[in-house]
Amino acid sequence: MKTLSDAFAAQAASDLDAYYLLARSTLPTCHRLHYLQMWLEKLCKAHLWFRAGTADDLRSKHGVVEKILPQLIKSHWRKIGFTQPPQIEAIRSLCREIDLLHPQVDDNGRRPDNVEYPWKGSLGNVETPAQWQFPLAQRLYTNPGRLLLKAAFVLTRNPKLFIPPQFLTREDTR
Repeated sequence: MKTLSDAFAAQAASDLDAYYLLARSTLPTCHRLHYLQMWLEKLCKAHLWFRAGTADDLRSKHGVVEKILPQLIKSHWRKIGFTQPPQIEAIRSLCREIDLLHPQVDDNGRRPDNVEYPWKGSLGNVETPAQWQFPLAQRLYTNPGRLLLKAAFVLTRNPKLFIPPQFLTREDTR
């Protein structure tokens, strides 16, 4: 790989493949959502590594999907010629839920549910991701959810769509 951005983009593409493989499986939903979270976080970090002057803290932290992906989708939407903007607030809300799937992004302890580790529930019982019903899983089948997945799929398969022009080489534009 030439750059960290290239490496994040390549790993995002691999996580995308794992997400769709798991989406067709009978494994618990937490596994599919885990790869969804990892895929979209790496896609956003690939974009961050292309941007000049981006604060290093965003590149090394979790919780970047809500901050970056709605911007990428909105920009992509304009580039392909749609005049009516997507439901960006609904997409942003979904992105926040995707960020919250990571155990370190717990909304200051108010959202212990995550796709990786067991946690203590509000009634004191121990919950496991494999048995948890994540509301986000159903929200991905709404219009904003489908738009988010479709746009993220396109951006992942063709990262040139979100690379700022100053970073493209002559070879990249062919």
